[in-house]
Amino acid sequence: MVSKLSAADKKRLKELQTELKTLQAGLVLTKKREGKDPYITVTVVKNQGRLQKLADQEVKETLVGKFFIELTVTAKQQAVFVPLSVASGKKTAGFMYYIEGTAPGLVSRADIQVRGDEVSQVTLGTLLFAKIPAGATASFAIQATIRGTQSKRYKLVFSRPNYKLHLTDTRYMQYLKEIHSTSVLLS
Repeated sequence: MVSKLSAADKKRLKELQTELKTLQAGLVLTKKREGKDPYITVTVVKNQGRLQKLADQEVKETLVGKFFIELTVTAKQQAVFVPLSVASGKKTAGFMYYIEGTAPGLVSRADIQVRGDEVSQVTLGTLLFAKIPAGATASFAIQATIRGTQSKRYKLVFSRPNYKLHLTDTRYMQYLKEIHSTSVLLS
């Protein structure tokens, strides 16, 4: 014989189910921040930063930080689409970054290239994507130049590489583990 739940028990059960959903969503978010994404694996292969002195037309020296990061992205369960763009958050891009430094800095140039077996480039309107089939790995080479203040330290932080599971998706999935470049002192 199955007894009926009282109104108070039904209410408590509903509250527990809501709490469980909230905790499960929090667990997924925490795992993503640790780099445990259900759809992609991201690995830093090369991470370099260096100081470069540039002479401009007025024969005065300009100091810039040059950064090079090479990442591999592996599609786990299904094909993923990664936008081939780098941006500081003004618009959604494949690799979202910010500058961490002891003074304000500016990325004056950023470039991204992709290569890999079975990896293809797909265009949707004006956006270019790298299509990574399930089980395949793509290598992304990102170069950036930061102009900053002399005697200050800078590094580039990729806060969230974005990707889509289908080109027609309106929203991007996000890999939430931050990727930090080597730090460079402009002196």
